[in-house]
Amino acid sequence: MFTVEKMNGVYLVMKNGNEMINAHRLKRDALAEAFYLGHVTKKTVTSLMSGKEVQISVNTPLACDPSSETYWSM
Repeated sequence: MFTVEKMNGVYLVMKNGNEMINAHRLKRDALAEAFYLGHVTKKTVTSLMSGKEVQISVNTPLACDPSSETYWSM
């Protein structure tokens, strides 16, 4: 998960709250980068029904994640 934090007058794009990715002077630029990274960064999950590995975006909601029961119960 990518977040934006303000530190010493600059906005930092952070990964998992502890690893700095980039620094921006404007908050809108930092938010835009965090949004973009959340959509292009992928994670691998295992589908509950088929058992196959599937790549999904990091910011995928639980209802759209094939590795969750919520996805299959809708």
